[in-house]
Amino acid sequence: MEMTIINMENRHQKLTTSTLLDPKFLQRPPSHRSITRSLSESSSIATVDLQSDASTEPLIEEPESFDTDTENICEPEQQTPEKCQVQCIECVKAIPVFSCNDIEAGDHVVFSGAVYDHHGIIISKLDDGVTFEIIEATNTISGAVLGVSKFFGGKAEIKGSFKKFDFEVEKICVVVYRHRFSKKETVRRATGFYNNKEESGNYKYDLFDNNCEHFATYCVTGQNVSVQVSKFRLTWTLFWSSGFVGISDELKRNEKEYENDIICKDCYEMNKKLLGVGVKPIVSEGDVQKGDIIRYSYWNLWHDAVVLEVSKKTKKAVVCSIAHYAFCGIFSHRTIIEERKEIQLNGQCSKLDYDLPQYDVYEPEEFVRRARKRLGEQLFVFFSNDSSHFARWCKLKLRRS
Repeated sequence: MEMTIINMENRHQKLTTSTLLDPKFLQRPPSHRSITRSLSESSSIATVDLQSDASTEPLIEEPESFDTDTENICEPEQQTPEKCQVQCIECVKAIPVFSCNDIEAGDHVVFSGAVYDHHGIIISKLDDGVTFEIIEATNTISGAVLGVSKFFGGKAEIKGSFKKFDFEVEKICVVVYRHRFSKKETVRRATGFYNNKEESGNYKYDLFDNNCEHFATYCVTGQNVSVQVSKFRLTWTLFWSSGFVGISDELKRNEKEYENDIICKDCYEMNKKLLGVGVKPIVSEGDVQKGDIIRYSYWNLWHDAVVLEVSKKTKKAVVCSIAHYAFCGIFSHRTIIEERKEIQLNGQCSKLDYDLPQYDVYEPEEFVRRARKRLGEQLFVFFSNDSSHFARWCKLKLRRS
């Protein structure tokens, strides 16, 4: 029997919408440090009180500055958003979790794998507090590879199991959505599909069009979407047309994402302004200061770093201390490190002009403090938490004053 998750029962349920990820209120996308989990069933997003002790928030080390009006505390709005908003990769954030207390029934969880990430829906937490019931579209690596072919698609099934997570070894994230069903409804949808044994045992798997992430997002939003696949297809398109430089050109990438309905119009407009910043070639010793964001070629890709300190200036070069997401080897996690860099004054390295009044920025001392706070971090994600996102997080306030 052939079937895809698009045939699942779909009652007329409304999606809850949170303004925390709404780009109309922001000058840059929120980072994983800007978002924490709510204990409310109606929304998985909440703001953090700046007066609270950050240590009590397991997903937050350094809260962002939010206004405390009702709208931005994310009272959910009942509405049916456009399809492109639900599919927008900027309106979805994978938030690292570090304990069982950070996971609830109805959550979409992601497990980082050697070949690809795996996704599932949390159905319940057992009384011991450390064991979770999970429903997922499962497959073997060979089955996933064969799933590329339409002739070998039926290689997976929807399975339920009980798992204990090893947070010291596994990299686990909870996916936060701007638009989603309630957690109760998400559980109902996942269990409804699983309990239909004829359908769940004949899940029509396709690596690019109907994988484990498609199943999870369908349970949460009613639309089968895969951020992994969207990023892969976009990367291939950009590489084919412009090589490695095309992949790292964020402004061009933003245009392609919008053309291919990967991001919504609101996020496209926010990114267009954010990424359209002036870029000034560094040709004199006064062009580089503490608190600047610099751009240069790194492993054949455009790469942003933050200037922590300028130690030496000559007529030919500026020596400074920078922080950035560094490549540490094929089998190692990318890590935010501090290192020495000599910038030749020949224009091959540039400075990004994020300045007032167009942008609301942190003072240099606060900029450096924020950067050093994240040294050693290993949460690199292409297109959503890379070195340029780190640099903007150091420099730009989340919202305009």
